[in-house]
Amino acid sequence: MQSQRRTSGGSKPQQMAQTEPINLPVDYALAILSDHDKGLLLFRGYTLEQLWDSDFEDMLHLLVWGSYPTALQKKELSRKLAEEMAMQRPRVQANKVNPYRRTTSPLPLMLAGLSACLAYVPESIPASTKPDLYQSNSREVDRAIIRTVAAYAVVFGLVSCHRRGILFAQPSRDKPYLENLFQIAGLVDPTTGRPDPTKLSCFRRFAMLNADHGMALSVFSALVTASSLTDPISCVITAIGAAFGPLHFGATESANLALREIGTPEKVPTFIEEVKQGKRRLFGYGHRSYKGVDPRVAPIRSILKDLDTSSNSLLKVAERIEQVASADDYFKSRGLYPNADFYGNFVFTGIGFEPDMIPAAMMAQRIMGVMAHWREYMWQSSISQPPPTESTPLLSSHPSSQRYSVFTNGQKRLIILAAALASSFSPFSANIYYPSLNSIAADLHVTSSQINLTITTYMICQGLAPSFMGSFADQAGRRPAYILCFVIYIIGNIALALQHNYVALLILRAVQSCGSSGTVALASAVAADVITSAERGMYMGITSLGNILAPSLGPILGGFLSQYLGWQAIFWFLALAAITFFIPLFLFFPETCRAIVGDGSISATGWNQSVWNRWHKQHATTTSTCDIEGSPDTCREAHPAPQKRSITFPNPLSTLRLLFQLPTGPLVLANGIVFASYYSVTAGIPSQFKAIYGLSDLGIGLTFIPAGLGSLVSATFNGLIVDWNYLRFRRKTGEPISKDQKQDHGAFPIERARLQIGLPMTVAAALSVAWYGALIERKPALSVALALVFLISFCITAAYNVMNVLIVDLYYTTPATAMAANNLVRCFLGAAATAVIHPMIQKWGNRTTYWAVAGAMFSLAFTMKAIIPFILFTAISSAHWALPPGTPPLQMRYPSTPWISLGDTIKQPDALPIPCISTLNLNTARTYLLLFVDIDVVLESCSTTVLHWYQPHMTASTTSHCNDNENGWLVNRTSTGAEYIAPQSPPYTRHRYVYLLYEQDPDYVFPECFGHIFPKTREGRGGFDIKQFVEVAGLRAPVAGNFFYVDNDAATTTTASGGLVPTTTWFRSAPCRTEEPKSTGFIPMEADDGVDQQQVVI
Repeated sequence: MQSQRRTSGGSKPQQMAQTEPINLPVDYALAILSDHDKGLLLFRGYTLEQLWDSDFEDMLHLLVWGSYPTALQKKELSRKLAEEMAMQRPRVQANKVNPYRRTTSPLPLMLAGLSACLAYVPESIPASTKPDLYQSNSREVDRAIIRTVAAYAVVFGLVSCHRRGILFAQPSRDKPYLENLFQIAGLVDPTTGRPDPTKLSCFRRFAMLNADHGMALSVFSALVTASSLTDPISCVITAIGAAFGPLHFGATESANLALREIGTPEKVPTFIEEVKQGKRRLFGYGHRSYKGVDPRVAPIRSILKDLDTSSNSLLKVAERIEQVASADDYFKSRGLYPNADFYGNFVFTGIGFEPDMIPAAMMAQRIMGVMAHWREYMWQSSISQPPPTESTPLLSSHPSSQRYSVFTNGQKRLIILAAALASSFSPFSANIYYPSLNSIAADLHVTSSQINLTITTYMICQGLAPSFMGSFADQAGRRPAYILCFVIYIIGNIALALQHNYVALLILRAVQSCGSSGTVALASAVAADVITSAERGMYMGITSLGNILAPSLGPILGGFLSQYLGWQAIFWFLALAAITFFIPLFLFFPETCRAIVGDGSISATGWNQSVWNRWHKQHATTTSTCDIEGSPDTCREAHPAPQKRSITFPNPLSTLRLLFQLPTGPLVLANGIVFASYYSVTAGIPSQFKAIYGLSDLGIGLTFIPAGLGSLVSATFNGLIVDWNYLRFRRKTGEPISKDQKQDHGAFPIERARLQIGLPMTVAAALSVAWYGALIERKPALSVALALVFLISFCITAAYNVMNVLIVDLYYTTPATAMAANNLVRCFLGAAATAVIHPMIQKWGNRTTYWAVAGAMFSLAFTMKAIIPFILFTAISSAHWALPPGTPPLQMRYPSTPWISLGDTIKQPDALPIPCISTLNLNTARTYLLLFVDIDVVLESCSTTVLHWYQPHMTASTTSHCNDNENGWLVNRTSTGAEYIAPQSPPYTRHRYVYLLYEQDPDYVFPECFGHIFPKTREGRGGFDIKQFVEVAGLRAPVAGNFFYVDNDAATTTTASGGLVPTTTWFRSAPCRTEEPKSTGFIPMEADDGVDQQQVVI
């Protein structure tokens, strides 16, 4: 295997050359990992299959900045490239290329054009400005990369147009990079004036294969030039010179010439013999890195299938060469096989490139790798290395480039299927029980109201169990949680089958629910363990099978068992089914909890280890490398054992705190009422239908089919309607539409877009419930009653799903937290509905009871229409007390966010790097001081404040790491202050982060008593007393301020962090002498000096 990535743990770096050039390091943490034996290509941990539909901007961002871009990052990168291309055209005067003959080799034309680009920006040459222009300067480095990539494209287009004898077409700012490249190079359809989509796609896919290939000659030449710390255009000039050599990209042109000399497939055997005798050279065969099949060849063949190569006779010659050579021992013994260059020339000629333009076209792709190496070298050649989370204006976060999970796709499918089947026991156990309610009530001599309480206890535990089990699984692991769930569930079912007492039934139904309902949380946890965001769409259909099929299949099976074998058979069946499922799960299911086994490569121990893995290790016939060569310490380092973790008792009711927040409380309560209305109908079906129609248990089970079908049809069609209305509403309001990213909706009234569907469905559900109550009172035909059940199920499911969508829309950064509260409330209200519905029917009758239910839903609909938009407005307005009274808003944003309004919510990764602060409404002649604090940190039972950034000496400037702004920016160019710490709120918490801007007097002196803030440590920044700092620093009231929320939705299954609301406030007591304080705008807060030296988690 050839690896261009530096492995962790100090493994030997890749050797670039036998003799090291001056100043040039010999190891690089680069992008591509390849293995010809497995046909494997990894691009910073991504497989070729995962990236096959990626655009040039995606690959450039991935290779250069280390992460696959978000939609916003991609759009921004595409815009920057297009704008820079438009600026480069006048810089590269056409007369730099035009004086040469059209038949001139592209190499000198490319060199002349690139030199003209460099001559126009002499400030980009370190020798002309300052030697360390690019060292540890991410802003200049990234700006130079954008300029270089754009300049190469423009020069390539000019050269291509000159050789074709056509006019140069200006690039468009609205088109992506490759489409602009084809446009300016004249590679367009004469009829449409646009590039052929198939050819563009083929070039894009080949660009992935050619983006980087380690220390290839062009990259090596570029790095030799970079070792002088020069600019990237100079490096590309060196690289393009090397690329045209016949032993590099020029091999494609040389191979093409050789094929033309051969002429026909019949002459191939003679040519092969001459190659073996050393009389001829076979270009495009063999590779320095591969002693086998080049893994890029197979994808190239698939690209060729999309191009029309039927008229290319040379392809037949090439295929004949491969056929003859592959059967010849001379080539096989030497490991010589076709490489990417051998077939690559057919891709480029099929697209429309002239053979001698192919090296320049390939360099337009390889420039991604050249820039990645150059950028990395600029960091490695400096004393200061970029941290793993180093961020730039184009890169807001760096997800790990390592493979997310060691499990194969087949293993992941089996793991997810097992988790989905395990989670189906919860809805199946709830629905299989309904048809037997009448029989159980008769056998135990209790009323229907009493028997409905067994549904109530089940649903209460259904709401609580996931919180308990999710927290336990995060601490102890998934396997122990599954074992505990199924042991409880199996014992509960066996006990239910054996008991003949109502109280025991009531208690054991709760036990059964605790066992089965916990698996629902585990399914989400397992999915988060092994599946990345890019893969989840493939697997979510599997995980929803239980919830879709259980409402229909459960009652049918329950009715059959209850009628022919007795209601006890239901619990025997569930116990046997659970045992049958649990045995293979116990034997084979692996531990997936990332806190215990990481990506799956860390060996589990104890009950986290499956029986199969334990047996396999004990009976392994081979001896590990550690046993032979490594010391015990080395082995422990290579295979770290999982750490022991303490298990704390969770508090699931802590999620209820969200009910007292706006707008969460009203939304969750409304959704719970809708859900309870559904259960008020279904819980009454067994007793009502038996009394009216005399149905058996099996017949009652069959009556649930319309309910299941209604939910299934509603889930299918309602989703389409909701999406259609969302798109329609965005077009109507003139908002941009993006289907491939989650957005902070900003000023877009998302609640109106959702409620336009949700409110009518709620009203329709209320009407159908009222109609059902009126007709059931008159004992209608069974078909009519079932039709109403279908309609009720359809409407309520639609209304409920729309409310779920709205909750996720408003809490898209923490959907797990919001949905945990939603699950708890709906289960509690559903339990209450099942408990009271039968007594209400007995007292008031069907019509009055269900009209009351319908009335509640009517009231809910009008309440939502009237107050939810107001609540959403009030929720933001009421939170402004985070700033001192009367503080003007500070206009600011982060590079990857829009302008932040007071009380906005942003994602935690988006708060990188430092923010962009506008000078709007500020006196640009003044100097300013900035404080950035988290005011919602909880230390034990105390509330405190953490300083995240202190920056003095900020002045107005027209340039910044952000985009152009007509109002200018506040920047600092003289001192660093206290280093910026990005927001890091704990999992499942929502913290307020406050920016305060003060005018800084000319004689300002930093108060030395606050010197503890400069180390970026928990101890130094915790307990920061803003009021005291403002007083001793001699500052006045802030001239501007802003605050926003940062939500952290960690990849766990626990609900929001519990804990009591702090009743005291702690600040670090700084030993400062305070003069008569000026007006600071802050209300004094009482400090608790008794915990002066406590640590704070930032």
